Amino acid sequence: MLRTSLTLGATLRLASVGACQKAAPAPTLAPIVTDTVDDKGATFEVEVSWRNVNPDEVEIVVVMAAAGIEQTDNLVVDVKTEGLVITEGTPDWTGFILPRERYTHRVAYKLLDEETSEATATLTIRRTLDSSLLWDTELAFVRTETGGMTLVAG
Repeated sequence: MLRTSLTLGATLRLASVGACQKAAPAPTLAPIVTDTVDDKGATFEVEVSWRNVNPDEVEIVVVMAAAGIEQTDNLVVDVKTEGLVITEGTPDWTGFILPRERYTHRVAYKLLDEETSEATATLTIRRTLDSSLLWDTELAFVRTETGGMTLVAG
């Protein structure tokens, strides 16, 4: 019985040693653009960030937060790309920005193929009611010498 307990104890110690190892931290988001947008008296902040998910894959993150006490009209955040293909998420988000609320839209992309060396992502925020453009920005990515992707303009 004692021998079994020692073997079980040794097994538990070995299992706990493996469980204590920390995974490598995910790359942190790098801010690109921070702006204030007005939608008929409702003001909200827009912050666009990016990070490499893998060497050849980037994630674009759009965070929106109300800056006042007014609710926006129904909005569409849209990411249109050239030379990129979606790997995770959707290219658009639709909704209202309510007071004291934060909304995050995430979408990840890879370069279209091995031949593609440059790509762009155009982010727009429009009012759904009349399609009025409230805000936009363009991000440019290039393939690095090691085969990954990096942001060159934003």
